[in-house]
Amino acid sequence: MSYSVTVKPSGHVFEAEPSESLLDAGLRAGLNLDHGCASGSCGECRARLLTGDVEPLRHGDYRFSEVERQQGWFLQCCMRAVGDLEIEAHETGSAAEIPEQTVHAKVSRLALLQEDVMQLTLRTPRSAGLHFLAGQGVALAFDDVPRVILPIASCPCDAVQLRFHIRRREGDAFSTFVFGQLRKGQDVALHGPCGDFTLDEESTRPLVFIAWESGFAPVSSLIDHAIQKDENRSIDLYWLSAIPRGHYLSNYCRAWRDVLDDFRYHSIDIRPAGEERAEPVIQRVIRVHALLADCDYYLALTESQLDTARVFFEENDVVDTRVRTLVQRYP
Repeated sequence: MSYSVTVKPSGHVFEAEPSESLLDAGLRAGLNLDHGCASGSCGECRARLLTGDVEPLRHGDYRFSEVERQQGWFLQCCMRAVGDLEIEAHETGSAAEIPEQTVHAKVSRLALLQEDVMQLTLRTPRSAGLHFLAGQGVALAFDDVPRVILPIASCPCDAVQLRFHIRRREGDAFSTFVFGQLRKGQDVALHGPCGDFTLDEESTRPLVFIAWESGFAPVSSLIDHAIQKDENRSIDLYWLSAIPRGHYLSNYCRAWRDVLDDFRYHSIDIRPAGEERAEPVIQRVIRVHALLADCDYYLALTESQLDTARVFFEENDVVDTRVRTLVQRYP
């Protein structure tokens, strides 16, 4: 049995199982609920009970005043639902609202997705996961290697296991370190999050994603988040790559296609790996979708490709507010 939880003032609704905290249930449903430690210490996930009942799931050290307790304030990370609820809670609306964090993590897995692409998974403490929005990045600081900012490839619904995609590049110090020296269990400090390549939470328009090679990482985070929100929005993903076998997670994309009624995946080989060139492909994508319907566009492309895309958007009367971009310059 699950219970319905309505969040005010947003009006968002999610389902909570009796065995999970309200915070975990809300994040799993794709809501950007404020939170910090998730262990009952910081008070960032405070909420006020409007109707219904909750009961403790775990102990928390944070203390409310007597007046606050009488007003119904509680910690979402420490309470579970015992029936349908209505609560008052703050949801992060923009990247600017998320505070700068320093989180200490460990390498939990290194997996070759393709000969020249490594998926790095970092595990953060359950009591100190990273609070971020889908599409954002974070700075990784290992000992004896320059700090690098990478987009997070995973969904904010799991702030404990963070995934990153690193491509092997000759002469790049961080890439050389990851492929040649990095080992499971090593410590890393995370500083962030950063960036505003995030989902427009208020829009219900169809979604069009265009990713260049490893730009798929932040795009996959956005798509996973959109799916978690269960908005049933039309989604088109165009993944462009000029490297042989560059679509290193095509099975992941096909899994989205198999379970979603209105999801389309287009893997496109660009010269020298294929016959196409990037600019005409981007132009065709923009023209087709601009004609079919008003859409929201999310582009993780190189700087020159983005310059070209902006011209195409202007020619096809696509307004700037419906376009979000990220310069793909990551290893």
